Amino acid sequence: MSFGINDSILAISTPSGQSLRAIIRLSGKDVFNCLRSIFVPDATGEKISNEGFSSCHGILSLEKENVRIPVSVYIMKSPNSYTREDVVEIHTFGSPPLLEMLMKMLLSSGRENTNREDNNEVSRNIRIAEPGEFTKRAFLNGRISLAEAESVMHVIRSQTDSELLMSVSNLKGKLTELMHGIQGGLMDLCARVEASIDFYDQDIELVSSGEIKKELERVKEKLSLVSGGGQKPKIFHHGINTVLIGWPNAGKSSLFNKLLNRSKAIVTPVHGTTRDTLEADVLLDGINFRMKDTAGVTCSEGELESLIVRKTYSSMDDAQVVLFVIDGSVDVCDRQIALFDSITTKNKIIVINKTDLKQNVCHENLPLQMNAFPVVKTSVLTGDGLDTLKKTIISEILESNVDVSASEIVFTVRQEIVIGKAIEIIEEISDSLVGGMSHELVAIDLRRIVDAIGEVTGEVVTEDILDIVFSTFCIGK
Repeated sequence: MSFGINDSILAISTPSGQSLRAIIRLSGKDVFNCLRSIFVPDATGEKISNEGFSSCHGILSLEKENVRIPVSVYIMKSPNSYTREDVVEIHTFGSPPLLEMLMKMLLSSGRENTNREDNNEVSRNIRIAEPGEFTKRAFLNGRISLAEAESVMHVIRSQTDSELLMSVSNLKGKLTELMHGIQGGLMDLCARVEASIDFYDQDIELVSSGEIKKELERVKEKLSLVSGGGQKPKIFHHGINTVLIGWPNAGKSSLFNKLLNRSKAIVTPVHGTTRDTLEADVLLDGINFRMKDTAGVTCSEGELESLIVRKTYSSMDDAQVVLFVIDGSVDVCDRQIALFDSITTKNKIIVINKTDLKQNVCHENLPLQMNAFPVVKTSVLTGDGLDTLKKTIISEILESNVDVSASEIVFTVRQEIVIGKAIEIIEEISDSLVGGMSHELVAIDLRRIVDAIGEVTGEVVTEDILDIVFSTFCIGK
C-alpha cells in the first residue's frame, strides 16, 4: 500500500520492549499543530534554541485516561532536519503501554478532518510511518543520496568496529563520490563519441574504437575493484561464514554450543540428532563469525537423508572457514577423508574432539592431506583446547586470503547487482567494437552504463528501486 508523501507521519524510533527512555518521531507539515493541542510547557518556560532547533520540557496530557506524562520535546524546523520537513521528537519513558496510549492520542489529534485556525479551514492527515519512510523522505527531499540512505541501515546493523567504519564511510558520501567520478569519465567519453557522429561523413575520427575500448577497460577495472571483483573476499555484515562439518556424533553441536557460550543446538548421545543447519553469530577478538552447525554426513539412503546431506554440502560450498570435526576416539575412515577432500575452501581446521576419551586419532596418524592444515585437540566435556581453537580460527583468518580490515566502501546486494549489470554492458560494447559496431549504438550503450551507475547514487530511480531499498528498514528510521 502506497501513502502520500505529503502526509505527516509518526513512529516509535527506539527498539521495542521496555526501556528507560523512548522516542516518538513525527515529520510533516502538520506536526507542530498536532503537538500544540496536547503539549503544555513547564511553568518555567525554559527553552533551548539554536539555528532552527529548539527543545523544551513539559507535559503531554491524556484527557481520556486522566494521565499527565512528563516529556522532553525537540523541534527541528524545515529544512534543518533529517527529512527536511518539520520534525518533532518526543522523549519520554519507555513503557510500551504508555507509548501505545501516546501514539493513539497523537493519531487522533492529527486525524481531525477540519480545524478552525485564524478563520481558515485546515485539513490534517497524520499516520503511522512505513518502514524506512523517514530516511526515504530524506532522500526524496535531497538531504542524502540513495547510497547514503542504504548506508543508514548498514550503520544500524553493524556488529563490529570494522563494519561500523565501513558503513559510516558510505554515510559520509564516499561511495557516491566514487561513483560520480566514474560516471563523469563515462559522460565525457559519451560526449566525444556523440560528437564524432556529426563528423562521420567528413572522415574525421574524434575518438577511435581502440580508444573507446581502452577507456571502457579502465572503467571496468575501477568498478571491479570497488565492488570486490578480483580482490580477496571482504567481511560484510553477515560475518565470516564458518561451518562445522563432520561425521554424526563427532561432537559438532556440542562444540557449536561451546563456541556460542550458550545452548542453541540440541545435544544427545543418539547418532544424527542434528537434522538441519543452525546458525548464530560469534564475536572473536572483534571479528564477527557466522557459525553454522550442520547435520552429520552419512551414507544412509532415503529422501530425508538425501535432503540433509545436500543441505550440509550446500553450507560447505559457501564456507569461508571449515571446522572439520573428528571423534578422536574412533579411527578416521576413507569416507571421512573423501568428505574432507571435497571441501573447496582453503581455510580448513581439523578439530580432533573428545580428547577426554581414549584416543585412536592423533596428529601423527592423520592422512597427509589433513596434516597440511592446522590441527586442534578439544574436549567439550572438560573445555580443554577451546581457547586454542578460538585463537586458531582467528589466526587462520588473519593469515589467509580473507580481508577483515575496514574498507572505505561497502556495497549492498542491490548495488552489487547494478554494478554487475554495468560491467556486463561494458563487455558487450567491447565485443561489439571488435565486430565494427557503429558509434551511434556505442553512444546508446554508454548511456545505459551511466544510467546503471545512476541507480547506485539515486540519479536514476524508480518506485521499484525505492521499494527494494527501504523494505529492509524498520519502522521509525
